[in-house]
Amino acid sequence: MKVGITRCRSNFEKYLEWLNYFDIEFEILDYENGKQEQEKLDECSAMILSGGTDIYPEIYCDWDTTKTRGTYEPERDGFELNLIEKAISKKMPLLAICRGSQLVNVYFRGNLIFDIEEIRGFSYRTKTKDGEYQNIVINIFNNTLAHDIFANDNINVVVANNQAVERVGEGLMINSKSKEGIIMGTEYANPEGKHFYLGIQWHPEKYSNLEAAPSKNLIERLKKEIEKYDS
Repeated sequence: MKVGITRCRSNFEKYLEWLNYFDIEFEILDYENGKQEQEKLDECSAMILSGGTDIYPEIYCDWDTTKTRGTYEPERDGFELNLIEKAISKKMPLLAICRGSQLVNVYFRGNLIFDIEEIRGFSYRTKTKDGEYQNIVINIFNNTLAHDIFANDNINVVVANNQAVERVGEGLMINSKSKEGIIMGTEYANPEGKHFYLGIQWHPEKYSNLEAAPSKNLIERLKKEIEKYDS
């Protein structure tokens, strides 16, 4: 039971602590080490796309700005888009977190809100006085994979995102939203015959208590999907 996880440049250790806490072996997939890193996925039974740097806007037909120019990692975008295609072709369980969820949406020809604060007038990146990430309550839609996993209409999640899914990609559907109307998760609209895929616009690895239900429920479900994949 080994999970491939894409490397990000900020707080990456949190993902590894999360996986270690739940005794999941992992393989780091780092775009900076070259295309051969993609071959590591062949040794894995699931993939996690991590969060991090905003996605280069021209990939989803938006425009770069003077303010954000030079802040992207287009090489990482390309590397991970190839990994997504490989995971799908292998029908491998795929969990996409924050930026990862956005990139899967772009892969399926959806687009993104370029900057939530600039366009919608509020932020999910503001920390508390104690330096903690924001916690918000999101609504989980009935009759979705997400509702099956979290077994609740509402869950408290940790957020730290600047962008979000806007127009949902082909073949995907929304499984959750925030009270501000931001899409907080996606999955296959018709999962029949497809692999496990869940996209979430929040961070299970950033809970101060990793035993929190959303964090634990998610990782336990991923374990079950890995077992099915390996059987």
